[in-house]
Amino acid sequence: MQSTDISMPIAKATSAVTLATAAQADVADKIAQAATVNSSFETWFWVNSIPWGTIASIVAALYTVLLICEWFWKKLWRPAFERWGWIKPRKTRVVLFEDYQKMTETQRAEL
Repeated sequence: MQSTDISMPIAKATSAVTLATAAQADVADKIAQAATVNSSFETWFWVNSIPWGTIASIVAALYTVLLICEWFWKKLWRPAFERWGWIKPRKTRVVLFEDYQKMTETQRAEL
């Protein structure tokens, strides 16, 4: 995998869309109301006074922004910064067969 590859793009995109859809449909508020159906008034009041839908919307927006920033970093900014010499390029790790054999041939004490 190269440094510019986005790991698990389908899973990240699906989770972002699911989180945004759940926030839009006020699923968090409905879950909070369902969880406090048989509870005391104080518990019901404190749990349902929290704006769960707003919190879910903020979390969905932050998650989406992080995914977008990851894409911009790996596809645009880092390659440009490496090309301009602002940051060091990542080293390509190529292990030759001879080097691999040397790594596996370790000195062992005789039993």
